[in-house]
Amino acid sequence: MLHRLSQRLHQVSCIFLPLFVFLLVSPSSQAEESAIQSPNQAATAPAPVPVPVASTVDIAKRIDPTDFKNRFDLRSEFVDYGTASMQTLVPRFEYAFSKSFGFRTELPIARYDPASGGASAGIGNLLTRVAWRALRTDDYSVVVGSELTFDTASSAALGSGKHVLGTFAFAAIDLPQAKSVFFPYIQYGKAIGGDASREDVQYTNLRASMLTRWPAKVYSFVEYAYWIDHHNADRASSQIKAEVGKFILPKTGFYVRPGTGLSGTDQRYGMQWSFELGMRHFF
Repeated sequence: MLHRLSQRLHQVSCIFLPLFVFLLVSPSSQAEESAIQSPNQAATAPAPVPVPVASTVDIAKRIDPTDFKNRFDLRSEFVDYGTASMQTLVPRFEYAFSKSFGFRTELPIARYDPASGGASAGIGNLLTRVAWRALRTDDYSVVVGSELTFDTASSAALGSGKHVLGTFAFAAIDLPQAKSVFFPYIQYGKAIGGDASREDVQYTNLRASMLTRWPAKVYSFVEYAYWIDHHNADRASSQIKAEVGKFILPKTGFYVRPGTGLSGTDQRYGMQWSFELGMRHFF
């Protein structure tokens, strides 16, 4: 069973990359809706004026994390830690109770390969999240919330062995002249139970991200993350990831997201490099 699971993870990664490349270079789709006319109307009505495709999708509004929407994401990620690697397939579901209040859940299927051998595969830790948009103006928004990660991993290598509660806050600051949105983010997490024999969890995560809109429904997203491991003498690590995505339909987009470790790559929250493929669908 574990062997079949690892094969499936590999197959998904292989499928996503050529699919994304094909979709990225394919012609842009037409407007989401078209008028329905009778045969007589079609014969006498003047030809419709073409609408620029770029106007059919506002990238910033579509993926704005401060304006909650129902959505389904699926991503495949490979992370190299130097002494081990992890490959995960992560389905994520978000439900919007309103535009200002949302719920998220995700459960990864993972394979962990240490350099010394003895791979583990199965499910990881279940994540749940609630978020509330506390403030919104024409220029910026603020969101606060909390995440609770449950120790559901099928093996010790696939999770921390702890239930972890994390509180967070972030803002979205519009930069219209640069066709961008800036996102500062802070999160504090601490273990609230789990396996007493496992290493404790207590961290602060600081992130700064920039979303930029480009022509033809393409966007870029650059994120810098800084982790502080309070349980291990406040050891720090940092990394940067750069995402490029395209909406092939008004509600469906694909993206690629490579990343690299910058400092503290040998620490608990550090990494050597990563590569992620994914899709987002809003409904």
